[in-house]
Amino acid sequence: MFTQQNNLRSKVLRYLWPILFTIVFALVGAWGNISHETSITYIIVIAYLAIFFGIVITIGIRSTRVRFREIEEYMKSTKSGAIEKLTRDDFMKAMEKDTEYTQEMNKFVKSQMKNLVILMVVLIGLLMLYTYVLSGPFITLAKYISNAVNIGYYLKPWFTQTIEEANLYYAYFIDYLIYFGVFFVLMYVIFRMMRMPFMTTNVQVTDYPYTVTKELIIFKDAMLIDGMYLLKSPIPVKQIIINEKRRFIEFQLSKPLSGLPYTKIRIYHKSPRELWDKVMKNLFKVEDSTAK
Repeated sequence: MFTQQNNLRSKVLRYLWPILFTIVFALVGAWGNISHETSITYIIVIAYLAIFFGIVITIGIRSTRVRFREIEEYMKSTKSGAIEKLTRDDFMKAMEKDTEYTQEMNKFVKSQMKNLVILMVVLIGLLMLYTYVLSGPFITLAKYISNAVNIGYYLKPWFTQTIEEANLYYAYFIDYLIYFGVFFVLMYVIFRMMRMPFMTTNVQVTDYPYTVTKELIIFKDAMLIDGMYLLKSPIPVKQIIINEKRRFIEFQLSKPLSGLPYTKIRIYHKSPRELWDKVMKNLFKVEDSTAK
């Protein structure tokens, strides 16, 4: 029951913080316009971007801490020791036989660089578009809404002298809400299209596998990947591929693993079929397919 309440609270906060975050910045930005401090407009936009991405990074750090705590608790509670342990040398020797790996890696790196360039272009473009094109129509619409509703008459801020000035303040407030709202929606769409984390650490990168390169510890009821990701049995997967020619076992998770932006995981081994039959096959629950 406590876990369910925790999850519910986490979900509520995940969607609540962007709304509160945007409202606060819109209020401060509108005050900057009313006080004729034009530099505040640019400061607010830059601060919004900095804190926006800062919060996203903080969510990732918090998720990592939770994940390491879970690993620590498992290691303390498990009664069975490791039944198999693979090191970096084991992976590297097996990967030498895979001539296609370098090509796959280069293709993935190029796609990630392309995504980063697109993201930066969109951020700069959005700022320029608002400053030189959309600021006029946005503020016109915002003024119309504020005057039509006459918000200043009902909620007159203490720093405004007249109702007209109060309505102008709320017009700037609505203008910022529109701008930040458009930015937030665009970022959500772009991050999802590029399969990057946005308001969550669960992202599905399905076209490229996470390759285990540091350490793999296999227990009777779990496996620990690179000392960072704990997968407990039964591990639900959509598909398992055993490629003896390229010397790897690759499985696709049915559900994203917290903190890992991949759904495919690849393990290189000199004898992948032997490793599978010996220690791995009982850890998985294949839901939509069978091992190949």
